[in-house]
Amino acid sequence: MKLNALTLALLATSTVAHAQQQEEHEHINDYEVIVINASPLDKTALESAQPVNIISGDALKQKNAHSLGETLAMEPGINNTHFANVAGSPIIRGLGGPRVKITQNGLDTGDVSRGGPDHAVTTETSTAQQIEVLRGPATLLYGSGAIGGVINVVDNRIPSEPVYGIQGNANVSASTNNDNKEGSYDLQIGNGRWALYTDAFIRRANDYETPSFTNDEGETVDHVENSFIDAQGGTIGASYQFDDGFFGVSYQGLYQEYGIPGHDHGHGEEEDEHEEEPGHEEEHDHAEAGPYAELEQERIQFAGQWRNPFSGFNRLDFRAALTDYQHQEIEDNFVATQFENEQKEIRLIGQHKEIAGWKGAVGWQWDISDKSAFGEEAFTPNTSRRTQGLFWVVEQEFGAHHVDLGVRHERTSLSSEERKLDTFDATSASAGYLYHFSDHTSVSFNLSHAERAPAANEVFANGNHFATRTYELGLGYELHEEELNEYHVEPNDVAIKTETSNNIDAGFHYENDSFHANLNVFYNRVDDFIYDDFIGLNSEQLHGDEDHDHDEHAHEEEHAHEHGGLQVVQFKQVDAELYGYELELDWKFAEQWSLHGFSDYTRAKQRDGDDLPRIPAQRVGTEVRYQAVGWDGAIGYTRYMEQDKIGQNETVTDAYGLLNARVNFYPEWLANYGATLYLKGENLTDQLGFVHSSFIKDDAPVTGRRFQAGVSISF
Repeated sequence: MKLNALTLALLATSTVAHAQQQEEHEHINDYEVIVINASPLDKTALESAQPVNIISGDALKQKNAHSLGETLAMEPGINNTHFANVAGSPIIRGLGGPRVKITQNGLDTGDVSRGGPDHAVTTETSTAQQIEVLRGPATLLYGSGAIGGVINVVDNRIPSEPVYGIQGNANVSASTNNDNKEGSYDLQIGNGRWALYTDAFIRRANDYETPSFTNDEGETVDHVENSFIDAQGGTIGASYQFDDGFFGVSYQGLYQEYGIPGHDHGHGEEEDEHEEEPGHEEEHDHAEAGPYAELEQERIQFAGQWRNPFSGFNRLDFRAALTDYQHQEIEDNFVATQFENEQKEIRLIGQHKEIAGWKGAVGWQWDISDKSAFGEEAFTPNTSRRTQGLFWVVEQEFGAHHVDLGVRHERTSLSSEERKLDTFDATSASAGYLYHFSDHTSVSFNLSHAERAPAANEVFANGNHFATRTYELGLGYELHEEELNEYHVEPNDVAIKTETSNNIDAGFHYENDSFHANLNVFYNRVDDFIYDDFIGLNSEQLHGDEDHDHDEHAHEEEHAHEHGGLQVVQFKQVDAELYGYELELDWKFAEQWSLHGFSDYTRAKQRDGDDLPRIPAQRVGTEVRYQAVGWDGAIGYTRYMEQDKIGQNETVTDAYGLLNARVNFYPEWLANYGATLYLKGENLTDQLGFVHSSFIKDDAPVTGRRFQAGVSISF
């Protein structure tokens, strides 16, 4: 399925549609009246005892990037795994991977991004309405995969409210540095009863440029090789509004090809020859550029709501998704590795009437996933996961006091072709308290106990992962030393425990007409924390199962030898603690001028004192903003501190700073189209910066100086 022609045709149609102009100059705190889609109790950010950020409107357009991790990377408490710019997943308060639940309209994205940083998240933020970030455990609603938090990307692919006429958005832009070009649109058409939704996007980018640096091969380069992106996708959905609710369905197709940096398998000499050819850097010959990923996903979603269904309930909400995902890693026009995931999920939530003054909701979640992998990087065998969960959340107001309570129990079973595990039972509970001192000031406290079943790769991994230059060894295996510096991999019969988190959040909020402040501090004590430890061994020191296929094993060893062997990463369980803060300030110090500032910090270590690996550094950022009639602009600087609190066999990451600027124009002659013309400049001083949380830190620094120009319309 190729959507180029469809994308361009519908973009052209949307630009000439008659529509109403939207309000473009939103107040900095408008997000506080936006309902959190991820909550079944119709909360806003100010009504939540758990820290919540909502990014929508112009703010979302300005932050939009190819990956979800990069889009959210400047939010307080959020960082990016940064697999160059081709893939990136959010890290919340130092926790990422299987601890951060990523959902599309409340349902798991169904990809394999939490199993490896080189795997892209299959959400598209250019066509989203809002992104909701729930910091800290959100396991009550979303299960053990949300022990670190939830990122919920919300779009209107199944319209839940009546639509009249035509409405939508469109955007086109182009960038320097990597010659990025992209376009997107979303469109709704309805008559009050029936509503049709459609969206599409397309994105093309070459390898991105950086200041000169020396990679871990000892080469001096000024770009990140094999970091191209070719991505496109589209969605079509429809819903019917009846007197007491709605029901709808949607279909999405997503297709991406992107390079895998630092994973050349001997392509270096070939690339050096091509670099001498004029214009070669502007072309994407995948066979010559090196290994690349080809991702395809098809997804069908269902959604419905039934208001006042029967006695005792205000409404029932139903959501379901069927996802078919495939990710191939291609070398020399040959599929070297293929990952597949077939996932089905159902969520049913009933918002009940008050019980002794408590408003609440009960829910049931059913989720199954069958993952398979074959090829030289199939480091995890075919696995199956089955999960069911029940939860109940309630809240009540006592004057200026607000109390939240909730509990969830879920059962998860994991199995593979090689090993079947016992069922994991996980029980989670939370209690939240919010007190409004006045119309301007409030404080909040949130206590949570959360349990997490291990992810499949944390248990079953046993093989080379060339993209991250590691040999991964799961909890289900152990090493035995046969002779000096020679080890044998054997199954491990030690019982694997659920990960248990006890977390406390304390928040302070102040707001008046000219000043806004949010401060959150947290402490998270985790028992049996699962982490991947660089144990200081090389994969050439390992010997696997003698029954392993000889030819395949020999091919894998040949590739590992080309990399000089791979670092062995062994999953372990330890007791850990994480603590830190997030601070955000806005001050309107003159009629047209305002100042924004933020800072965040996470300290993560084992309770015996050793540091945990790949924890993002402390950050401090500020931005000066100016708003006039017909245009606005901002310039800001963010400082990433040195990260010297490092795990075993890690290296210190130096501090660096990024200077960014933007300007938006709202031409009067385009007012009928709600048009914005914008220009952005990123890393204006062309600073060299390395991301501590990245597995390929030394080969993929942040993007060098980059300018982007574009136009967006709303109608």
